[in-house]
Amino acid sequence: MANDAKVVCKNVFKNTDTAALQKVFTLKWIELINQFEKSKGQPTPAR
Repeated sequence: MANDAKVVCKNVFKNTDTAALQKVFTLKWIELINQFEKSKGQPTPAR
């Protein structure tokens, strides 16, 4: 059953190449900001 789990979070920062790390880091921040901007107008789901 544990093998059926969907991987939601993965480490993209294991790379030791600083140039590649900086690029991936920047892209992840852009992705996070875009998600935030898209969700601004939407109500949060009730818990």
